[in-house]
Amino acid sequence: MKKNIWFMGGLSSQRDIISGVKNTSELHDNAIQVFASHHQHRYEILEKADAAFIEPSDLDAKMAFISHIVKTFGIEAIHTGRSCLWFEQHRAAIEGLGVKLTTGAQCPATFALADNKVEYAAYMAQKGLPVVPSIQISSPGELREQLANPPFDTEKLCIKPVTGIYGMGFWKLDQSISAMDCFDRTDNRVVHPELYLTALERTEKMQPMVLMPYLPGPESSVDMLVEKGKVIAAVARRKEGSVQHLHQSGAAFELAKSSAELMQADGLVNVQTRCDHHGQPLLLEINLRPSGGIGYTRHSGVNLPGLFALRQLDLMSQDEVSSQAITHFKPVSVRAITDAQLFPAELQNLTHF
Repeated sequence: MKKNIWFMGGLSSQRDIISGVKNTSELHDNAIQVFASHHQHRYEILEKADAAFIEPSDLDAKMAFISHIVKTFGIEAIHTGRSCLWFEQHRAAIEGLGVKLTTGAQCPATFALADNKVEYAAYMAQKGLPVVPSIQISSPGELREQLANPPFDTEKLCIKPVTGIYGMGFWKLDQSISAMDCFDRTDNRVVHPELYLTALERTEKMQPMVLMPYLPGPESSVDMLVEKGKVIAAVARRKEGSVQHLHQSGAAFELAKSSAELMQADGLVNVQTRCDHHGQPLLLEINLRPSGGIGYTRHSGVNLPGLFALRQLDLMSQDEVSSQAITHFKPVSVRAITDAQLFPAELQNLTHF
């Protein structure tokens, strides 16, 4: 009898996650049936699932929608990578339907801590883990004062919102460039401090920002399968230019795992680190959801989404997953390339309600 798992809409990688689970199902006599949903008509994602749905845009209708799908199709496990706080707040009601729910954490407070980069860094430092030093900036005047009296032992500084995803709002501050550089070379994310301050001073309501030293790197992104604070499988991606090197050892790898454990993460999560001038990795942030690059890890022989599904559906023990993640791993290097997928005009697997 097939086991049913439902991947609801996420912020990234939903297609890669579904593909990973489908591949695992094929290796286990097609024991897993994959359901998927999205709040938009993302047919290029939903076509990968065995059955697909369009989620209601109104959160007030979401609980009834979830209840209907679970009861109609016998769903045993749900994973969500979007509106995770809402799901966590409704965990009791959802699990009352007889399903396992994975949001990335185990309580709403964890999301608040992870979303605030300053508070996350302070908490990690309090627990003895090395973090990138950071100062919260609440006004243009505060930033001007910090720039006049550099707070860190490095010339290069960067700034980004205290809360946010996808690296939005991140800028490196560099006095040596021209005012036009940020317009001519937007991908570099470098801006002259005076130009940045001028824009900030003209903003009606400034969002809290965090000022940090810009570290030389390299940066590492560690994708993990975690269960109630216990890391049972992980793959690190060390980023050097456009190439990423996959590995399962080293200081950055261990530091990321320690952070996930302290945060009592639960599910497919990601921790990012960056090395300082001494080569020591420092914590940048934790994402309590799958990263955009989780699909890359399959090239190492470790299928984290597939292992997640096996665990949620009780098809493999923790020890078996941990052992497989180590024995199947091989160090490789990957490079992301731009690709295009056919966008189906309609879905054969789409169910309407």
